[in-house]
Amino acid sequence: MANRSLLGRILSLLLLLSDRQRHVMAGGGGGGGPANLDNPWQSRVHQLPDKYCTVLFRRSTHSTGSLVGCSTKSKSSAQTSPLIYLSTASEIETYVSTVISSPPTATLTAVIPASLFTNSTLTKLTSHSVTSIILLDDSTPASSPSTAQLLNLNSWGVPISLVQDAESQDLLKSLASSNAESSSSSSSSSSSSSSSSSSSYDFPYPRYESAFNYYMGPSTATSEICLNWQNLDGLPSPQCKPLGGQSIYASTSSPSSSSTVMIALKIDSTSFFHDLVPAANDAAASIVTALLASREIGRTISAAPSGSKNIAVGMFQGESYDSMGSLTFLKNTVSSSKLSCEKQVGDACLSPLYPDLSFQNLTDINTMIAIDQVGIIQEENKFFSHGYNGEGDSMSQIDYILQSLTTNNFSVQGSSQDTLPTTPLTSLISTHSNPDSVTGVVLSAYDSGYTDPNRYTRFDTYEKINLEAIAAAATLAARAALADAVSSVIEEGVDAAVSWAEAKIPEISVDDELLVELSTCFFESGSQCDLVKTSVASATADAIDATGYSIYSAGLGSPPNYYVGVYSSFYSQPYVVVDGRAMGGTEDVEAFQSSSSNFIGVQASELELTLKYLLASYLNTTAHFHPAVDTDLTPESDANLDMWVVGDGDTPLWTEPNWDSEVGLAVFNAGGSEVNTIFLDVISVLIFLATLAGGFKYASKWKREKLL
Repeated sequence: MANRSLLGRILSLLLLLSDRQRHVMAGGGGGGGPANLDNPWQSRVHQLPDKYCTVLFRRSTHSTGSLVGCSTKSKSSAQTSPLIYLSTASEIETYVSTVISSPPTATLTAVIPASLFTNSTLTKLTSHSVTSIILLDDSTPASSPSTAQLLNLNSWGVPISLVQDAESQDLLKSLASSNAESSSSSSSSSSSSSSSSSSSYDFPYPRYESAFNYYMGPSTATSEICLNWQNLDGLPSPQCKPLGGQSIYASTSSPSSSSTVMIALKIDSTSFFHDLVPAANDAAASIVTALLASREIGRTISAAPSGSKNIAVGMFQGESYDSMGSLTFLKNTVSSSKLSCEKQVGDACLSPLYPDLSFQNLTDINTMIAIDQVGIIQEENKFFSHGYNGEGDSMSQIDYILQSLTTNNFSVQGSSQDTLPTTPLTSLISTHSNPDSVTGVVLSAYDSGYTDPNRYTRFDTYEKINLEAIAAAATLAARAALADAVSSVIEEGVDAAVSWAEAKIPEISVDDELLVELSTCFFESGSQCDLVKTSVASATADAIDATGYSIYSAGLGSPPNYYVGVYSSFYSQPYVVVDGRAMGGTEDVEAFQSSSSNFIGVQASELELTLKYLLASYLNTTAHFHPAVDTDLTPESDANLDMWVVGDGDTPLWTEPNWDSEVGLAVFNAGGSEVNTIFLDVISVLIFLATLAGGFKYASKWKREKLL
């Protein structure tokens, strides 16, 4: 298989065909014929990044179905259809009119600019013979914000409808970059095809066809089935991996305190294309805000009077998938069913495996400030507070504090909505053993609904981020947390506590050096950022000192990508090594303690390692990891990694299937007597690790699998 990009070639092909002609459905064959895919222009095609919408599984009892995403139905044959290039909205309208009067005899693959990928366009195309779409990345969102995505922005719904609802799972999608310098290729070959061009759609004789082979399992597949799968030998062989990662938390430590106020945020997001999740406003803006606030708290907390609350910061992974990070963490810290470890060794639990039990030492988290989407202001110089008071309808103290605070240019107004957006605060309310004691507030730039049209899309990029707003949000969050922490020990009351916090924490400037550095890092440079490199290097050195082994970290990417990813042996799942065997946990405490070469580790991602390092540095304390995975999943003890005990609860149980080696996309010339098929690596086949030391699980292993 040539190591060249399929959609890059499709792009060059389409640019070639679109030179003074826009209809690729003209009849094939004849003098001059369609352009031969073996012509010399192929060698000048640029290597282009290709992304796709992949499939995910859920629990069988999920209200909207167990399978979401992009998947073909047959595991024995690809989904093949003619290509049709529609470059403008008017061409789409023309196409629809043509199909109505003269329907094609086959379903089609539409090739369209990504900026036309809207709910309106999808409805038109899927209603008129289109079953798959190849998007050409023109790097600009649709001009109409109201149609720029497939989510109802006037609700607090989770983003999964954008990943792909079950009822439209048959629509296949792939994304190709269109920044190739293809003009020479186009001009050199356009003459060979122009003679056979047509001014109308000529069904059903296309020149080019696509073949999608995205079989990921039958429509009846569920997370329970794929996690409990057995191979032909009757041995456990899971055919999927949970989504998840590591959350990060840190807390100040006041021996005389019995409660904690927490600043909480999500550190992940999602989109149709999991490799393209820039999440500038949805995740990165909150990350930068929280780190700045942590620095200010770390600088001033020592001045807090004795008896003040502890202040914690929680950065939760997997929040875009039913709040798995915050739910797992809070279940273990504030619920009535906290983790009970019977196999504890030092600060770790061997079964279920938790490398760090420090979360058990946190004082009661009963107040929370959740930060959400503060980077793009909807109303000039204004944030909104979405408050909650477990004791009744009156304004909670933390809500009052936040609305009392201002900066030079920003104020906070109470939300007009009675319901709360989905954030770690809703997780706290649902898990706390005494929900009546919970108070909290969401600090956001939206009021009545998610108003950022680019949320959960690849267009959520840094260009529209307001750094002044982030500086103000960080100032407000830090002051609010500090004021709430000292309010019970300042005799003059809450207003005096607010004034005290304002005096201790100066307003953060938009020119603040750390703000600039963090913004560059988390909005733009990602893995190339010095902060990331330093953090990963420090974590690697610590791991070598502790275990003798280095660590592998899933890259953040440059620009950064905030998709949560899978939770497996080399992707954030903790492991215990006993006598050289890596396992998901062990009941044998004696065997673990028998040798100093046995150890516990975790392969956290670059993002997670960086946030842990920075949070500890700024808050002047120790930061910790906490597993972020579905609360109904437990790693199987004394078994190989990636083996799970699945509970019978009602959690969503998000998983991503392993990919067969045949998965891919083909495009071929259908105009000649021979089909010149070109298979190219549109996707990077996911190769998962069987064990920490056992190397890769190669595609050949699939020969022994009863594929789903």
